[in-house]
Amino acid sequence: MIPADEILEALDLSRAEPGVGFLAALFARFNARVLFENASKIVRHAEVAEPEVKPRAPEVFWREHLDLGAGGTCFARVAAFDALLTGLGFRTRRVLGRVRNPADHAALFVETPGGETIADVGFPLPALLAPAPGFVETPTVGLRVAAIPGGWEVSFEGGVPDGTRSIEIRSETTPAEEYDRLWRQTFRPDAPFLQEVSLRRDLGHRILSFARGEVRVDDLCSRLRVPVPGRRATALAALFEIDEALLARAFELAGDPAPAGPDTTLTAFLETETPAATAFASIAGPEGYRRLLEGVADVGPASPSSSGWRWTLRPAAGSEEGSLEEEIVPDEPARRLTVVRRSTAAEQRSSWLVLERGGRTVLSREATLPGVRQDLLRNDALRGRLAGSLAVDLLAWTRMLS
Repeated sequence: MIPADEILEALDLSRAEPGVGFLAALFARFNARVLFENASKIVRHAEVAEPEVKPRAPEVFWREHLDLGAGGTCFARVAAFDALLTGLGFRTRRVLGRVRNPADHAALFVETPGGETIADVGFPLPALLAPAPGFVETPTVGLRVAAIPGGWEVSFEGGVPDGTRSIEIRSETTPAEEYDRLWRQTFRPDAPFLQEVSLRRDLGHRILSFARGEVRVDDLCSRLRVPVPGRRATALAALFEIDEALLARAFELAGDPAPAGPDTTLTAFLETETPAATAFASIAGPEGYRRLLEGVADVGPASPSSSGWRWTLRPAAGSEEGSLEEEIVPDEPARRLTVVRRSTAAEQRSSWLVLERGGRTVLSREATLPGVRQDLLRNDALRGRLAGSLAVDLLAWTRMLS
């Protein structure tokens, strides 16, 4: 048996009658408080030799969460949430799904007075879904549900254009023996969640995650990437509220690669109907990029550089004071325009980029912020203001395309 009342206290919830409201509260609080993380899986795989008991059963899962702040990955999270719901009086059934390969995913169907509801804490999805065609807008991404043979496809619209853009959830109930067999297979040596440490917490209006030496904050229209130098287990334990020794052991087993670079980056995204090649061509040369800057600065004549062009920017009023030198480097194959602005006091790097994701064109504006900007992990208002200024640039770009 799992300690349901102790778990509810950790989730900061009180007991209630099984129903849609209580289910929604449990779902949201589970995703916010219980990490999607594989550190506990990596350590379990190394320390438990017998394949039959490698999976962290709900009793183990919840005890390690209460004691260490641990969470888990797909099959373990679904089993743990299932045990909590059934202990609180809900009727549930486990189903399989697909993220990359058949039956590599799991989710729950939960009975409610209005019919069954999909509670996918395995991916995890940011909202409960009705098993019916429709669209649900969430603070971080839009979810479109469509019927497919044998189940449902959930496609992601908007949000950060990275990673998986759709998953499948089957309709048929999965027998316990089959569920456990597939769960044990996730401990094979080449399994994805045994290769490197990753952490994720869904906080409603943003997603906090860690992978490959950097912490990310994603919301509906932007991504912040902050490198984590030095003793990563110490920094991440405080940020994600998970046991430092558990993280340190997982890094020891799986490796701890350094971040890709020393600086912080903030990127804003905006979808457009314009084809990707057309969107990039609109700013890829001096005249197009000059149009983008109209009303913001007076732009001097362009002169060629080794790989692009350079010019001087002056305040729109025409004053010499506060002028900047700007060097622009277009990269046609990557559809990226790299910009370096220099003043007597500083140098600022940024870029304009066109992406294609799931048949959609996404405009991207990225700023490099020197150093490790951990303050932006704590200060959502400041992060939002900086992302907002990048979004304004993207709006100017879309006006050129209309």
